[in-house]
Amino acid sequence: MLRRRIGIMGGTFNPIHYAHLYMAECAREQFSLDRVIFIPSGFSYLKKDQNIPEGEIRYQLCKMATSGNPFFTVSRIEIDRPGDTYTIETLEQLSELYPGDDIYFILGADSLNYLDKWVRYEDICKACTILAAVRNDTDMDGLKQRIAYLKSQVPEARIEPIMMGHMDISSTMIRDKIRQNKSVKYLLPDECIEYIISQNLYSEDNNSSDIMDAPDKIV
Repeated sequence: MLRRRIGIMGGTFNPIHYAHLYMAECAREQFSLDRVIFIPSGFSYLKKDQNIPEGEIRYQLCKMATSGNPFFTVSRIEIDRPGDTYTIETLEQLSELYPGDDIYFILGADSLNYLDKWVRYEDICKACTILAAVRNDTDMDGLKQRIAYLKSQVPEARIEPIMMGHMDISSTMIRDKIRQNKSVKYLLPDECIEYIISQNLYSEDNNSSDIMDAPDKIV
């Protein structure tokens, strides 16, 4: 049986947007991944103080955003798992679901700066190949030094860069624009925007009827 290459794209996805999708597609293409699984986080111990929509909402947004790519799928293993969400537990669960396959964990290059603060980060480095997305503004010398440091701490670590250029889109930007009644069109799929409106997400006035009556302010 051939070993498959399974990409893992985890995150809060609050909300998911085109930069997430492009990062996953760059990883898929550059590392010949057979599929990329998007995994919206459950209750993150790193974001306890943030007001984040429930997992089911973010899961539905991910399903909408990825539906047009046959190589993309979405898993609810983190939102269905009780308690705090830890990446190593997800990787261990995935290794049981995909025995014999190679797991590639996709993240932004900046996340490497605090990877060693994650729970059981040494085991994370051993459980998968880490793919770090490199943007045009990434400090390549700094990235190389960070990779070298992590490998010095965990010699078995496999860390590779994903070259993806620069997309100036963030979930924070989208949430801020919605609160300010500004357009977020072309930042995330239209179906996701319509769902955000229908669920009255991120709106300061917390009045869904007003949003639905004037969707042009948001879309």
